[in-house]
Amino acid sequence: MKKRIIFLAIVCVAACSAGFAGPQKSGEQGTALTIYNDNFAVVRESRQMSFEKGLNTAKFTDVASAIDPTSVNFRCLSEPGAVSVLEQNYEYDLVNTDSLLKRYIDKNVTAVLKGSGADTGRKSTGQLLAAMGDSLILKSQENDIEILDKSSIEEVSLKEMPDDLVTRPTLVWLTDAKEKGAQLCQVTYTTGQISWNADYSAVLNADETKIDFAGWVTIDNRSGATYKNSTIKLIAGDVRRVTAPQPMRDRVMKAAAPMEAEMAGFEEKAFMEYHLYTLGRKSTINNNQVKQIEFITPALGVPVKKLYIYERGQQYMYSRGQQSGKVQIKLEFENAKENNLGIALPKGKIRVFKKDPADDTLEFVGEDTIDHTPNKEKLLLYIGNAFDVVAEYTLVDSQHDRRMTRETHKIELRNRKTEAVTVFVDEKFPQSVNWTIDKSTHKYEKRDASTARFEVKLEADSVAAVQYTATQTW
Repeated sequence: MKKRIIFLAIVCVAACSAGFAGPQKSGEQGTALTIYNDNFAVVRESRQMSFEKGLNTAKFTDVASAIDPTSVNFRCLSEPGAVSVLEQNYEYDLVNTDSLLKRYIDKNVTAVLKGSGADTGRKSTGQLLAAMGDSLILKSQENDIEILDKSSIEEVSLKEMPDDLVTRPTLVWLTDAKEKGAQLCQVTYTTGQISWNADYSAVLNADETKIDFAGWVTIDNRSGATYKNSTIKLIAGDVRRVTAPQPMRDRVMKAAAPMEAEMAGFEEKAFMEYHLYTLGRKSTINNNQVKQIEFITPALGVPVKKLYIYERGQQYMYSRGQQSGKVQIKLEFENAKENNLGIALPKGKIRVFKKDPADDTLEFVGEDTIDHTPNKEKLLLYIGNAFDVVAEYTLVDSQHDRRMTRETHKIELRNRKTEAVTVFVDEKFPQSVNWTIDKSTHKYEKRDASTARFEVKLEADSVAAVQYTATQTW
């Protein structure tokens, strides 16, 4: 059955308004693409199209197969109002063997059958009764019924291409033109299956006090169309869309295209409650392509703090005895101009590297993801666990009442490194309780309603312990 969507008028949506895609000048042919985090984009394309006076059937090919047909907006740029669209059909029943054969049911076809050995094969012509599964069923002029296995068929000859099949997804319009002639027309629509995300790299210096920070945009286009020499914009932020639930689909990653670093990069600016990034040159995004483009100019020498953090708390609430835990390695830095940053950073993954002085190569040392991070905000990256800094937890004492728990905790920290380190021990309490630290071997800071932080300094190759008694009531 042919798939077709018909509208009596083109539906205009706010997201496809003329100013929402790239800075394409009026009077120019070309494509502009605005891509969002949430796996969709706004496409705006301008083409020269010819019309006869009065009613015309116009075809607009090479649209994305993941197009939302209800979002299409048509404009005549060269002479506003000269062409109006009365009806729109979105044709996406594409030419293939099954679709062709289905349209030839009850029509004559010729099948060329394979030969074997001295048999050179033969032709069988007849009325096609069925083309299902692995068989064709033909009825000859003598009313004989012949069932042909598709594996034995070398080719099938058809007289002509059915009018209602297309080779590419196509918008077909019934238009009304005031005059005969060529017009520059612009079509705007939204499409799914195209997305972008930010990927960052941070390279630590030798003493791990600074990083060189760079960012790349990764665009993944599976929309079913190629966007040649297009103006590219990216929107970062949580844009609300009303969509019906979609089934999960398997995603097969393609090999990433070579990174593009030359010429102009992205220019960032605030846009409503989001941030807009415009590529300063045009670029081609092919269908089924993963493209990477340099996103931000590398920021060199960004000050960074390396933190050792041991977390103990809710996950151990009902445990007893001794426990060994991992000491987390975290990197903290500020997205600020004085640190050579100070731009809106879209959400994405940050990979951290450090140079091996033995052969001057970069080695991967961990990664983390960040959310959308505006200017002047801090970033905290959890990149892994310390190998040579060990924590061992002991529950020293425990008292329980119907509405109270008092426990004494001991965390022994062993630093097997050749330099001194500072470890922060975070005791995590449930949000539903009131808590106090009754006594402790180290001073603590109340970080928030659920966290008490102890600072423990360890010399090289040394052992230290923090012990504290906490009371919880509810």
